[in-house]
Amino acid sequence: MIYMVEMALLDTARRAEWEAWYVGHQHRLLSIPGIRASQRFEALHAVASPFVALHEVDSADVFTGPTYRAKAGPTNTGGWQRKMKNWHRNLFDREHTPDVAMDARLLVIEPDGGAALPATISVAWMKAVGLDRTVDRRGLAVVPADAAQGPTRARGIRVLRPLGPPLRRAG
Repeated sequence: MIYMVEMALLDTARRAEWEAWYVGHQHRLLSIPGIRASQRFEALHAVASPFVALHEVDSADVFTGPTYRAKAGPTNTGGWQRKMKNWHRNLFDREHTPDVAMDARLLVIEPDGGAALPATISVAWMKAVGLDRTVDRRGLAVVPADAAQGPTRARGIRVLRPLGPPLRRAG
C-alpha cells in the first residue's frame, strides 16, 4: 500500500533543520515492521501542499501497531507538526511506491487533471482506503524531467522533484 503524506512548511526559515529532521524520520519509519520504502518530494510550482512523502507499507495494520505508535504518527513529530499546514495522510490501495530517480519527476494527478496528460504518460490510479481520506482517488506517474514541462502548468497535476533517492528497508 502507499502511504502518502503531504504538507506545507510554515517556518521556512528553519527549512534546513526540518529537512534534516525529516530524513531522520524516514529512517525511523523504515525501522518499523511493515514499512518498506520511503521517498520525499517537493512541488516545482506553487500549491497548497508542496511537500509530499510516499511510503510503502504492508497494510493499514502498521498504523495501529505499538511500534508505529511509539516511533511515528502525529504525536511523534516533535514541534514540527505545529510548523506545518495542509497536512494530510492518505493510504492508497496501490501495492508499491514508484522509485523516482533524482533526474526524474513525479506527477501527482487529481481525477480532474488526467485529461491534460499526453497519452504517452502512463498513470497508476489509486483509491484512498484509509487514514484521512481527503481524496477519493489519485494518480501517480514518473516522467523524465523534460517531459514534465507541460504538466507543470496543468490544473489538477502537481509536478514534484525528488528531495532524495528512494530509501528501502534493509533486509
